Amino acid sequence: MGASAIRPEAQQLNGTEGAVFPFWSPDSRRVGFFAQGKLKTVDVGGGAAEVLCEAPIGRGGTWNRDGTIVFAPSIAGPLYRVSAGGGAPTPVSRTARPGSGQGHRWPSFLPDGKRFLYFVDWSAPDDKQANGIYVGSLDSGEPKPISSELSGTVAYASGNLLYVRNGSLMAQPFSLDRLETIGPPVAITQQEVEKDPNFLQSGFSASENGVMIFQSVVDSSARLVWFDSSGKELQQIPEVGYSFPDLSPDGRVLAVASDDEHNGRHYLRVYDLERSVSTRLGDELIQETPIWSRDGKRITYPTVKDGTYYVEEIGTDGSGPPKVLLKGARMAPNDWSPDGHLVFMDFAKGRPHLAVYSASDHQVTEFSAAGAEGQFSPDGKWIAYTGTGGHSARDIFVQPFPGPGGRIQISNAGGAQPRWGRDGRHIFFIEPDRKLIAVSFDPQTGSAGAPQELFQTRIVAPVFLTFQYDVSPDGRFLINSFASNSPSPLTLLTGWTALLKGR
Repeated sequence: MGASAIRPEAQQLNGTEGAVFPFWSPDSRRVGFFAQGKLKTVDVGGGAAEVLCEAPIGRGGTWNRDGTIVFAPSIAGPLYRVSAGGGAPTPVSRTARPGSGQGHRWPSFLPDGKRFLYFVDWSAPDDKQANGIYVGSLDSGEPKPISSELSGTVAYASGNLLYVRNGSLMAQPFSLDRLETIGPPVAITQQEVEKDPNFLQSGFSASENGVMIFQSVVDSSARLVWFDSSGKELQQIPEVGYSFPDLSPDGRVLAVASDDEHNGRHYLRVYDLERSVSTRLGDELIQETPIWSRDGKRITYPTVKDGTYYVEEIGTDGSGPPKVLLKGARMAPNDWSPDGHLVFMDFAKGRPHLAVYSASDHQVTEFSAAGAEGQFSPDGKWIAYTGTGGHSARDIFVQPFPGPGGRIQISNAGGAQPRWGRDGRHIFFIEPDRKLIAVSFDPQTGSAGAPQELFQTRIVAPVFLTFQYDVSPDGRFLINSFASNSPSPLTLLTGWTALLKGR
């Protein structure tokens, strides 16, 4: 859109509830987005949203002037193309081997509308395509590697590649003829734009007329906030940069992923809630939610080193080096049982599945072929998780552990981030529209009640970003929340190309 079309007030588009990762049509009259497991479009001038095709866990789309949309329908697997009028999608990139956990995401068309940038992640050592940024084409052919150093969202505007590095939005000269960078990068912003630590998406967009907009961490209103069961705000944790909260078994200490330097690099911290004292444990970069052992003596977390993923644990007193529990393809630990079983997400087969590691014999067994965000009940006899196969793209289920027994559906309108109440008789989860839901559960009979809305949250990420809230022993909720009087802020920058002169 041109600068003259920019308005200070927001306009809500009907039929976009639960929408994520929006992208514009070339004429700026329609917007593509993902919601309810579908790729959809909506006219900015009004009208109902239209479903184009299935996209169970959409991760980015781009739209050319010929009416072709290239999109990532899931967190793993190739990119697809589909007509903006709908129809059957077809692959437009390819993973190296069947069953690869590799993911192609965040596509962005180059000006010719044929070629597009995209990000390859979660590659195995023997995959032909390593992690990095590539150029693909609607005309097929081999993808062109651009950089193994860059990751996440990359776009092209005004002769430059735009990307985020260490929190700074960078612009680097790029030749469309040679498909390679042709000069050093220049920082447009300083440590203001963060990356989602799971999928490395960054919130920025630029037009060809020198207008740029981005989501600023500096101005972000997100904080960890305590709420009661009615949704009344009780207290904020004053520290900033905390995400993925997990409360200790006694509820007195909080483990978080902390962006200490505000550059998108997260470290493990524990925060004493009674004394308001924060301590960093180790120097490992962590991803996603750190989790407590049931005795409160250890914290388990995911990390990656030289392209290999690890699940490690460290003592909560900080003594001793981290201990490696698992290593291999992408993994994310979710919860410990009282008897030493760790449920974790395994991405080796593409879409996440739940597996269980035994601390006693170090064996791993599969629990659910299509599950994520697993949580043991307090007695360790049930696992609640986010899965596929319900009425929505993703719903909440409960299943006995270690079995036998089938799964029990808990949600009826989609859901993610299940958490157990400390009494084991309630399950909480977040609906796609950010409502916090409670469901009663009888662990003796395996019967569940009807979902009951507790309150509308402003949680930072409601779907598939592991846990952005927790439940305390006394029934309060600690939520990574935007402030009630402020939406997620956006910063508008005009004339940014002038910053590149004389580089």
